[in-house]
Amino acid sequence: MGPAGNERTPKRSHEPLMIQTNPGNLTSRMMAALCCGLFVSAIALDALQPQKTFTSELRQGIWYGFQFGLPLIIGGICLIGKRWSAMVGVLYGTIGLALDIATFVQSMTSGTDSLHFVGLILLTTLFNFLLIVIGGRQVLTV
Repeated sequence: MGPAGNERTPKRSHEPLMIQTNPGNLTSRMMAALCCGLFVSAIALDALQPQKTFTSELRQGIWYGFQFGLPLIIGGICLIGKRWSAMVGVLYGTIGLALDIATFVQSMTSGTDSLHFVGLILLTTLFNFLLIVIGGRQVLTV
């Protein structure tokens, strides 16, 4: 049936197609990007520090898994986009921020670390702070 019948013809809009993004999805992506930044920073910090000696390969694997694997796992969890996944990012950022501040204070009082090392510590401090702020905002929004 045509326009004269009971069937309606679909209206065509001449407005441009607007892509609407979910704010929670964007927040999740930003948190995952911050976790990837923490991963890259961990690689750079490991390259700047003297080589570590481990008593066993198991301990070495656990250390490197914690240092490099955990930011990637947390970033993947943040991509889920749920409130609890944002809270995981906030908890990780809080612990990381506390450790970064302690490392920065120790580095400043001893005076033996390079400026590159101190700069990377400040960068990871910023990443962890932003992880807390962005994730906290997602957790607190209804």
